[in-house]
Amino acid sequence: MDQGMAAVAAGIVGLLGAGIGGLATAYGARVGAQQTVEAARTQVDRQAAAEHLHWVREQRRQTYSDIMEADLVLTMTLQDCTSDLLRRSGLPGETVDRMQRELMILATTVTRAGMWGPDDLVTKAQDLIRSRGEDVGYTMAWSCAIASGIETAIQAVEHGTHERQPSRAHSDFTLAVRQTLAAPANQDHGPAAAQ
Repeated sequence: MDQGMAAVAAGIVGLLGAGIGGLATAYGARVGAQQTVEAARTQVDRQAAAEHLHWVREQRRQTYSDIMEADLVLTMTLQDCTSDLLRRSGLPGETVDRMQRELMILATTVTRAGMWGPDDLVTKAQDLIRSRGEDVGYTMAWSCAIASGIETAIQAVEHGTHERQPSRAHSDFTLAVRQTLAAPANQDHGPAAAQ
């Protein structure tokens, strides 16, 4: 074989080697690019999930705060009513209206908890509104008894009111809120977090 032919053969082999090397490089670049895209997609998905959980937590925090604020307002009104009733002074119509309006605000606020969960906290919130509804009912019955002027009716309602056990609904709700908001986001199993 002469030198010319050897150079041509070496050139062809070199070209084939360069082609194969180029193909391997292109394949490696393609696989690397796919892995980069997949890693970026996974990171974006995880970040979106984390942001969604944060948003749900903030919505819950706001709803729970609104419930506690509405409950405080109603509790203060009930305490004012109790002070008046202990002095055997009936409740003016505007006070009764305010008490009923505050109970409705609390009930409306409690219904928002159902959107955010979790279910055990929603149950505690419903227990709270049920308890406050009973408080309003007792207060109204006491006021009606005083307005009737019938001493035995007044004494019966007062005795029932004093014998009534204080509700644990507020403390149970507060504890459930604390536990829900303190739980790490990845342990959140409420209906809104499942989306």
